[in-house]
Amino acid sequence: MPIVDSLGFRLVLQHFFPAIAIESNLRPSGQRLVYFCSFAKSGAPASQVAWADWGKVVLKISEDLHPTVIARLEKEREILNSLNSTYFPRLLDHDVFTVDPVTELKLPNRLYVTLEERIEGQPLSDCRPRFVTEQSVGALLLEMVRGLTLLWDHPQRIIHRDLKPDNILIRENGHPVIIDLGIMRERGVAGLTGSHWQIGPCTPAYASPEQLKNEKRFITYGSDFFALGVIAYELLSGLNPFVESPTEPLEVVVDRALRFHPPTLHEIGRAGPEFSQVVQRMMSKEPYQRYRTVRELTSALVSLFEVE
Repeated sequence: MPIVDSLGFRLVLQHFFPAIAIESNLRPSGQRLVYFCSFAKSGAPASQVAWADWGKVVLKISEDLHPTVIARLEKEREILNSLNSTYFPRLLDHDVFTVDPVTELKLPNRLYVTLEERIEGQPLSDCRPRFVTEQSVGALLLEMVRGLTLLWDHPQRIIHRDLKPDNILIRENGHPVIIDLGIMRERGVAGLTGSHWQIGPCTPAYASPEQLKNEKRFITYGSDFFALGVIAYELLSGLNPFVESPTEPLEVVVDRALRFHPPTLHEIGRAGPEFSQVVQRMMSKEPYQRYRTVRELTSALVSLFEVE
């Protein structure tokens, strides 16, 4: 179960971070509890004084994680630190706590804590009215592809695997920031997720068929293409193509994502034929029917939404 916010738990956090001020508790991120916080230099231990320069930060806490999950989070931290890009938040620090530093008593469960740059913006899921035209959605999609190319072209060939509106923050200037790389996977390797999953780790409403079938050998940047196509379709149509009701059983959403071919954006009058074709190709059920390379997808978007 996800870790639960409480006054007692916040007091424990204050023991670890004396200069912290918790401003709000955000929606959970996977199994992590997420807080918006700020730091002050007064009262901060020497090891934390530098954090005050960041002012506002995001604190993410996970409890009693399996070693494979910790390894996945460590990988997220290493990748983000290596990117140094405005498309991704910077991870400032991390630690594992097992003992309360004030009482010196052992904690009931280990706490894995990460401190992250706080992005001034809103989740895409909260600012959909800004993206209802073909031009605005196409421009956003092009920016997302450019940002994700840093993962796809990374020496480790990283696939995000959980692209969705909640994992895309939009700055005031419209620039997207991609978050929550916790289930990302290196292309061509088995990954850290156990094979006991009935479906692969993902959010079914945005996941590619190969993820839903847990066909790991077929999960590539093409899987992220699929998710981006679903996001574009949802923004322009106003509906997720595979979800009819938020209370639908998981298996219904999965079955629809695997079998249902939604009408194109052009057919429902939400986009011109050119962009509609791009989105339709990105959402192809078979990986080989999508764009074969990142360059090919980028070129298609640039030709429609950017004059070079």
